[in-house]
Amino acid sequence: MKKQENEIETSGRTRKLVLVIIAVAIILVPAIFFFSSSPSPPIQPKAAIIDQLSSSSLLAGFTRLPNQTFIKTAKELLYERFSQVDYYQDNATVNQYAHLPSAGYKLIVWRAHSALDSRSNYVAISTSEIYYGQRDYDQYLENEQLTLCNMTLLFDQNFYLAITPKFVDEVMSGRFEDTVIILMSCNGLKQYYEKTAKAFEEKGAKVFISWDGWIDSLDNDNAVTLLLQYLIDGNNTVSGAVNKIGGYYTKYQVYLTYLRYDPFPEVGDYSIPNYRQSSVAGVAGFVTKVVFRKNADS
Repeated sequence: MKKQENEIETSGRTRKLVLVIIAVAIILVPAIFFFSSSPSPPIQPKAAIIDQLSSSSLLAGFTRLPNQTFIKTAKELLYERFSQVDYYQDNATVNQYAHLPSAGYKLIVWRAHSALDSRSNYVAISTSEIYYGQRDYDQYLENEQLTLCNMTLLFDQNFYLAITPKFVDEVMSGRFEDTVIILMSCNGLKQYYEKTAKAFEEKGAKVFISWDGWIDSLDNDNAVTLLLQYLIDGNNTVSGAVNKIGGYYTKYQVYLTYLRYDPFPEVGDYSIPNYRQSSVAGVAGFVTKVVFRKNADS
């Protein structure tokens, strides 16, 4: 009799366990199917500040030109239009530059040293990587996708790896999507040296803004702060914002240096969209879509 009772009790526990397993399966299987088949949330557009001028690898007082006031102000302005702002300093490397097009940036403030190549008429944009003869870069240097630049001949004797138009065309992965690039570098749009700008545009960049001559660091920071204010707070078009920035004299030349944009004048009427607002709307649409999908499955 006792044995029969034990068998009945065991059988009852087994049935309960089976029912629990079935109930869990009923809940989990549709949930797994739902989440695996639901669309991914939209990628939110981002902005970036590449601050190679603040890199710790540069010689302080001569080539290292940090300006935390500018960086703070630039970030605050960019956060008005973007929910994410990435910052590059010591990590302004060849590898990071190579992946910029695929990172989803809609606006890049690129604060960097550059060098003019008078033989091929382009502007090379410096990284924060010192060249110590690393063999990893031999092929890039031989193919003229990278070059070496020296910031000052008198003090900083290091050579830094810098990217060329061929790097943009042949090494950078992915494509820019309507990206505005503000190159805070001397001679970024110097007459007859527009190859670098054109390479970024062929890679999908919407607008390339830079200087047509030499510019002092403090003037550079002050002018681009104003530019961002005009573009974001004032909601000015590219031409409207650029034309509000006056010319600057420097110790290197007797004529004024101006900000320019390219392609000129085709993108002059372009304005920076409010990606922060559109991202919120996009996420709300995704949530609504998921709710509708869930109701349809129930």
